[in-house]
Amino acid sequence: MNPLTIILLTMLFFGGCSSLSTLNAVVPDGNSTRVANIQYGALAKQQLDIHQPAYLKTNAPVILFFYGGRWQTGSKEEYQFVGQSLAKRGFITVIADYRVFPNVEFPDFIKDGALATQWVLKNIPSYGGDPSNLYLMGHSAGAHMAAMLIANKRFLAEKQIKITDIRGFIGLSGPYDFNITDDDIKQVFRKANRYKDTQPITFIDGSEPPMLLLHGQKDKTLSVTNSQHMAEKTNKMGGNASVILYKDMAHVGTLLALADAPFLYFAPVLDDIERFINCTSHTANTTQPCVSQQP
Repeated sequence: MNPLTIILLTMLFFGGCSSLSTLNAVVPDGNSTRVANIQYGALAKQQLDIHQPAYLKTNAPVILFFYGGRWQTGSKEEYQFVGQSLAKRGFITVIADYRVFPNVEFPDFIKDGALATQWVLKNIPSYGGDPSNLYLMGHSAGAHMAAMLIANKRFLAEKQIKITDIRGFIGLSGPYDFNITDDDIKQVFRKANRYKDTQPITFIDGSEPPMLLLHGQKDKTLSVTNSQHMAEKTNKMGGNASVILYKDMAHVGTLLALADAPFLYFAPVLDDIERFINCTSHTANTTQPCVSQQP
């Protein structure tokens, strides 16, 4: 392994989530343009950044990304590398901040996600994006948020958004069918009337847009059964969900794999995301499979 890679990974694993910002300094931006600190709501944390590809195609697909952090931490500034890497692939990428515990509790952060989605659908054409090609994407707690938006349709409906307005969902190491055991997580979800109301899998009815669920087989934070059960129920209900499991990858691996740098290599996460979008886009014109072949 490249010595620089070893140093960077040591900082990431032992320096806490804030060390993710280290990637912003070493991931090539591909000459993408970042439009920062756009208000999608009236409150301080209701802001987003837009990353535009250097060579912007007309009506480019759009990815709205929600970061993780146990619904308690995180900022869009730490995840510029995600926007840069996805923009390099030709996707307009929106990184949204949202309110977190203890300032708010479930389901307020999901309502922020719905508000951000409403803003993107209405305003992204001004930045070169195609609102009919909008994908919701998230890692860990952010994947939970995005999954709740497409599964529990009421959050989108409250913002006059139809489920058909969302082209697809991409979940990285997400909690969709999980046990709430940690004390801090119990506090985040304490206002839920029923435990099952906190679980995206509860609301799956088969009407959801296509799903790509990516998970590391060595994830000790959130078991791969989250993605497997989500896909099984979706497909049983008549929907379309695919799971890709990455060997020897842990929870943070699917996120770090979004860092499109020549000295970093974890798994073809970016390739799999690009293939999925190209296959499910309303402008898709391909005979290639939407999901890579699993070993």
